[in-house]
Order: sequence, then structure tokens, then C-alpha cells
Amino acid sequence: MFSHSDLGRVRFAILPFQETLKAARGLGLPKPPPGLASWRHVSRAALPAVARPVVTLCSAHTWHLPDFLTPQPSADLMSFEDELHAALDDPSAPVQRDTAAFTGVLKTVPVVVDTLLHHPDRGRRTLRQAFTAFHQAVLAPDWPRLHAQLAADVAYRARLMAQHGLDAMLATLCPPHVRWEYPHLTVTGPGAPDFALGGRGLVLVPSMFLTDGVHRQLNDRQQPMLFYPARTAGAYWRDGGGRGWPDGRLAGAIGERKASVLRALADRPGCGTTDLATALGVTPATASTHVANLRRAGLVATTRVARTARHDLTPLGLHLLDAHIG
Repeated sequence: MFSHSDLGRVRFAILPFQETLKAARGLGLPKPPPGLASWRHVSRAALPAVARPVVTLCSAHTWHLPDFLTPQPSADLMSFEDELHAALDDPSAPVQRDTAAFTGVLKTVPVVVDTLLHHPDRGRRTLRQAFTAFHQAVLAPDWPRLHAQLAADVAYRARLMAQHGLDAMLATLCPPHVRWEYPHLTVTGPGAPDFALGGRGLVLVPSMFLTDGVHRQLNDRQQPMLFYPARTAGAYWRDGGGRGWPDGRLAGAIGERKASVLRALADRPGCGTTDLATALGVTPATASTHVANLRRAGLVATTRVARTARHDLTPLGLHLLDAHIG
């Protein structure tokens, strides 16, 4: 529940460690979240044995994790290592208390959870090693493209809030999983009593791996957080998650024709495929192919409005255009 002071304390964050948690969850759940089946097939083959405790922990319950794994994000940009340190190296973190609360929602308690409960220092060392291995093997090669999509989501919602106000941004945050009617932000998921934000505001965190709902982090020791699916996740995973370029980043994506697509989208933000094709003098099918290639490289974000695909440059696409193409 929001108060008037909470409305002025809503902010966004992009959190690579939290995205690692969501990726491990998506890899370990019995049924893959929407869009992640192909990604799971590739990522499971790349997963080292040392990283398996992370997958077990993050998929032990569909919606819950121990609270200490989601520390308060700072106001500055946080790296994976920054977040990992905040989660696992803080001696004041109530690891045993949070883990005990977590076991209360589990049908069976995995070994990694039991170790955290009875030998918290050893459990944290095991998780630090496992998270580092998981991130390096599964997430780090794709992070530039993933970050571009997350940044595009934040930029879009910041523009929406600047142009139409906070109400408009919250009302369109993540239907049908989130509903806004002041002073209540109602979310789907496990039932919970009303939670008053108490003047602390809310941190909104987009995720590319949380494609089946929203997660919330609500406790009395930190600013409340809401994790929600990034609006471009559907198109991104339909493209194969950006995989397929020889160097994993921009190889094969940029030529004169694709540079023309970037310029056209810079001039026409939110442009549809047909309008883009007209601007380029090509067929809609050709325009769609060019956009898909740029989307795989993390340069374009696509969303659907009714039956129309709308395309925008990501911050990475804008940077590339400014720095190298003009």
C-alpha cells in the first residue's frame, strides 16, 4: 500500500546478480517459464557441476527465496560482484533466520538449504563459488545483450512516467500480473496480507528470465522491491536469446543496410514494421528480418501493441549509432 511519500520514492534498478537468481530459477524449475525452453537446453549443457547448488536453491520453490539473497540495492550502478558481496559477505545478514523462514514453505529441504541453516558460513562459501561459476558459464557471455534489453525497458518506463505520470507507468507495468489503483498495487502470486511501504517507496527491477509472473521482496529491513518481466523478453527469446553470432555480440549484425535500419528507428521511435519498410524502400518481410538481426545483437527492442509490432532502439543501439555510424 502506497502513501503520498512513497510515490516520490519509486525508482528502477538493473541488478545482474538478481538476474542470475532468476536465470537459475528458470533453469531448474520442472516446467520452463514461457520462452525459455531453448535457452534451457543450451544452458544446461554449459552448466558446470560446481554451479548446481545455485540451480537447486533458486528452483526449490516457484516464488520464494531466502531474503538475504536479495539485499538492498545501492543508488549507484551495481556489478555482479557488488551484489554478490552484499548478499553473501555481510556478517550481519540474518542467514539462519531467513533460511529457516524459507524452509517453512518447502516440501523437502535440499542439502544446500540445510547447510545454510545449520552451517551458514560454509553454506555462504559454497554459494559464492556456485554463483560465480553459474554467472560466468551461463549469464556473462549474454550479459551485454540482456543488459541492453533491460535498459530499454527502464528507458521506456521512465519516458512514460515523464510524459504521463507515475499512475500511467504503474497501471501499465505488467498486466495482467500487476494492477494499480491508488493506494494499492496488487500483484499476482502467493497470497499475502497488505504491506504498507511506510514511506520507503519501491524499487522496480525488470527481468528477462521472469516471464511467468512477478516476484516481490517485502521485509522490514530494506526498501521493498518488485521484480517484473521486461516488456521485450517475449520477442528476445523468440529470436533465440541473441544466440548465433560468431562472437556472441555484434558480428554479422552491422552493414550499411542495417545501419540504415538503426538510423530509421532513431528518427521514428516506436515505428511499426510496415512503416519501417516504407521508409527503407524494402518489403515488410525484409524489414522484419533486419530488425530480428538487430534485436539478436541487443540493438533493438520490440514489443506488441494489439497485433502491431513496435520497434525502438535500445540504449546500446543508440550508443552504437552515435559512436560509429552517425
